[in-house]
Amino acid sequence: MKFIFKALFLLLICSQLSAQNKLPGLLIRLDDIGMNHSVNMAMQQVAKTGMPFSASVQFACPWYQEAVEILKKNPQVSVGVHLTLTSEWKNYRWGPVLGKEAVPSLVDKVGYFHQSTGDFANSGYKMEEVERELSAQIERAQASGLKITYIDPHMGVALSNPTMRALTEKLARKYK
Repeated sequence: MKFIFKALFLLLICSQLSAQNKLPGLLIRLDDIGMNHSVNMAMQQVAKTGMPFSASVQFACPWYQEAVEILKKNPQVSVGVHLTLTSEWKNYRWGPVLGKEAVPSLVDKVGYFHQSTGDFANSGYKMEEVERELSAQIERAQASGLKITYIDPHMGVALSNPTMRALTEKLARKYK
């Protein structure tokens, strides 16, 4: 809900500045797209304004397909893959694209991604599983038919240490 209010507030400010022909050089990135229906609807409302922005989609989340449908109708939006290895909400969780059996070091005891970056860092994750899962997320994004223009990390995990950063850069080069 905070996301929606922030997006709408920013939209109001930008539309006022645009009306005065004083639009600042500002890059707007909508985060966690595909996480749930309300986030997707907020993105759709921003897209209707014509304001340029980018959308970072969590292809590991349950509502990513709705986000894809919306984004296909809005080709002016720059789309990125929000590389996801954590699931921070207490009562709304998600897990790996590959399934918990394929990447067991990436999930908690109930099969979801770890809730915090600290939990992930201390989980004993295996880098080969991280690479397979992040590759699967990027491949799902590419298979969606959207033009993918960037990747970025959810909660900073994919850039949290030199090894993770090197992997993220490797994947960016591989899938560009």
